[in-house]
Amino acid sequence: MLKAKPLTTAAFAVLRPTLRQRLLDALNKELSDCAIPELGGESDSDLWDLPPVDSKTVVKLSPIVEELTNHRLQPTWIRKGGYPSPETAIDDLLTQIGLHCVIDTVSKASAEALTP
Repeated sequence: MLKAKPLTTAAFAVLRPTLRQRLLDALNKELSDCAIPELGGESDSDLWDLPPVDSKTVVKLSPIVEELTNHRLQPTWIRKGGYPSPETAIDDLLTQIGLHCVIDTVSKASAEALTP
């Protein structure tokens, strides 16, 4: 498999609003499609105390990330334990895409890591 070509900072800046909206729409649809109604029960039990957006749901956004960026979403980019809101999940994912898929960001991060 060929390695995806990194995005430039300018290309990512143009793509980011579309990418954010597509990811947010897909995540909200995914959350509404698999919503579990309140069933009642023990209110002091944390058995079903799940985050509003769990990491497994975010992984399902991979086809959109790959379609728009030509990069596969890596599970390591997703915060373990989930997210407090869809917006937080998408903003964190966009940060990770910027760090791992944008050539200028990768170069800058590498240079900063080497600076004493």
